[in-house]
Formats: sequence, C-alpha cells, structure tokens
Amino acid sequence: METSGFTKNTKRLLIWGAGDQGTVALDCALAMKRYSRIDFLDIKEKGHRQIPGHTIYEEAKEKVSELIHGYDEVIVASGSNYLREKKIAQVLAAGVPLATLIHPTAVISPLAHVANGCTILAGAVVNINAYVGIGCIVNTHAVIEHDCLAEDYVNICPQVSMGGHARIGRRSFIGIGSTILDHITVGRESIVGAGAVVIRDVPDGTTVVGVPAKRKH
Repeated sequence: METSGFTKNTKRLLIWGAGDQGTVALDCALAMKRYSRIDFLDIKEKGHRQIPGHTIYEEAKEKVSELIHGYDEVIVASGSNYLREKKIAQVLAAGVPLATLIHPTAVISPLAHVANGCTILAGAVVNINAYVGIGCIVNTHAVIEHDCLAEDYVNICPQVSMGGHARIGRRSFIGIGSTILDHITVGRESIVGAGAVVIRDVPDGTTVVGVPAKRKH
C-alpha cells in the first residue's frame, strides 16, 4: 500500500481527467501535501471543467506518451470504470508510475492492501485484511470492512457500507448510500443502485435496485 503520501511536496502529478472526478482528485492530492505541481490532461470523450491555477492539456492536441513522461506520477480521474482502465493501461505501457491518492482523513488499516492508481477520499475506511484492486475509487465516507475484496476498476460511491468478507467484481459500480451485507458477492460489471440493500449474491453483469435489492428488468 502507498504510505508515503504525507511527505515533503516535491513531486509533479498529472491528473488524467479534468471533469468532476478530476477536481475531487485535485482536492485529495492537495490535502496530501505531497505535490509541488499538479496539472490536468482532459479526456477527449468527456471534456473538462475550468480549474483555475492549474494547466489543462487537451488530450486531442498532445502526444500523450511524451506528455506523461514529464510528470513523476499520473492518476486517472474518470468515474467511468472502462475509461479508467483504458487510460491506466496507457500509463502502465508508457512506464510512468501511477499515483495512489489517499486523503489524510481516510482510515486505512496497515494490514489492508490498496493497489496503485486508486483514489481513497475523505472519511473512507478500509479495514484489516481488505483488498482494493488497481484503479479503484473509494468515495467519501465509504466503508470497506475487514476481509472485503474490491477487484480492479471498481467505483464505490459515497456512504457505501460493505460488511465483512463482501466481494465486488471487476468494473462494478456501487451506488451512493448502498449496503452490501457480509459474505455477499457482487459480480463483475454489475451495478448496485443508490440506497440498495444487497442481501444475496449478484450475478455478473446485473443491475440491482431497492430494499432488499432485486434485479432490474
């Protein structure tokens, strides 16, 4: 797990994605006080917001592989699990280190594992023996309890609660305020709707909503 995020601010960070997730990543990176320079590269498919005080490069106008080599670390900031995976693959292929952003108010067990390329936001909890895969987003005040697994490129929204030993499959989206009970598995590329309470396993590629959560037809 990345544990050096609170050291002297000497590194240059490029945030790949200049939309809503990009500004959230900026807030997290600033709170870490690790970076001397933070710039943005927009994602052509999504565009960008205005972010005063920070350079925004346009993906369509840049030689991306050359640009990212000008930075010590890159974080891909897109709420789309598919886009995040695609851009992270480009960063890894270029041999540039992925950043791991962990807000100072997040609580990460020293016996948890958080892979590179993750963004862990304010007030989030990742408890003992939990595993968070590459490129995941763990949003504000989300709780990943002990012995949980979030596979690569998962997006866990604010206020989500995962009970012990729960599992989330690759590229799944867990909606705001939802609850996944202990020992429950959410399959790959699935969606859990906002506020849902998941009391039974969710198959791959399935959307569930409601209390208790049921398959959406």
